[in-house]
Amino acid sequence: MEKEAGWIFFDIDGTLLYARDAGRKAFRQAFEEALGWDQGVEHINFCGATDLDVFRRIAADRGETSTPEMESAFFERLGIRLGEHLAETPPELFPNIGKIVPELSRVFRLGVVTGNIEATAKLKLLHGGLLEYFDPSGFGCGCDHPDRIEIARIALERAGNPKTAVLIGDTPRDVEAANANGMVSIGVTTGIFDFQALEKAGADYVFEDLSDTERLFAVLNQIGSRCQ
Repeated sequence: MEKEAGWIFFDIDGTLLYARDAGRKAFRQAFEEALGWDQGVEHINFCGATDLDVFRRIAADRGETSTPEMESAFFERLGIRLGEHLAETPPELFPNIGKIVPELSRVFRLGVVTGNIEATAKLKLLHGGLLEYFDPSGFGCGCDHPDRIEIARIALERAGNPKTAVLIGDTPRDVEAANANGMVSIGVTTGIFDFQALEKAGADYVFEDLSDTERLFAVLNQIGSRCQ
């Protein structure tokens, strides 16, 4: 019987790449174009957040009740505007990402657990030169649910609930989502959180970044042997 391929799920922003604030620009434009709201997002902390939760919280703060129609209109404009910004200024990949992602894709199936809606997740990966390495059947995104723990559960379910599943992210919420779903959690300090914050959140492993290819593969092999 062929051995089941393990899955590695990645967060995107702060883990794989930095989108140079393109998301904030697109958010503001989408609010204006879809809903006629002059709505800034400078005060919003997007680290570990989900787009659906951010939208609903802003709507509530404005005294509005979010509806599926409002959300659909907003996210449609968000994708369009983000695509324009990324085409003009592509995202910056973190150290070794452009090398390690193709290498990992030859051994594992790669998925996504992100607060981005699916359209913007794919745009960021596309403009970062990474989209082709990710399996579309393993996407859990910020349009699926406002809660990251549920997003991770959805990604796992779509991937067929693999025995070996790792989630790599840069925030305590990524770690919590992994741990709540029985995934091995790997934290990276390429975002705003340091070793201590990720360890305190319960990360199984913490890396400064993913430039140490040898150590990463050693950890993944160890995880795989435990899950057999």
